[in-house]
Amino acid sequence: MNDSNSAQVLKSAKYVSLITFRKSGEPVRSPVWFAQFGDNSNSYGVITETNVGKVKRIRANSRIEVQACDVKGKFEANAERFSGTARLVIGDEAVAVRKAIAKRYGLTYKLFSVYLFVSGLFKKKDNLPETNIVFELEN
Repeated sequence: MNDSNSAQVLKSAKYVSLITFRKSGEPVRSPVWFAQFGDNSNSYGVITETNVGKVKRIRANSRIEVQACDVKGKFEANAERFSGTARLVIGDEAVAVRKAIAKRYGLTYKLFSVYLFVSGLFKKKDNLPETNIVFELEN
């Protein structure tokens, strides 16, 4: 399978701005780590917390857009934007997404995981299953 245009552009990107949409249609940008996921070169996984806005917005509307960005979500004026659909995954598929992210980001991910674990010791647990996002791009 040849790499699509989105796969070629995103291969070198460290972060993407995951754009979800409010009921009003207003876009909301979230810079996220991502990794190619599954057999389709246009399919990607994102790790996230279960009770965050982007999860709620995807439940209501699966349409998303992504754009390569930096860690703070800033993107170049000519950065290409790609459209697609997202779905929420739990259980084994959510764990597989986390493993794909861990493989792509290596030591950075491991250090971040330690930070999350330690900070989680002081937070109230919600006891919800891990939720992650898989999105597939059209172009």
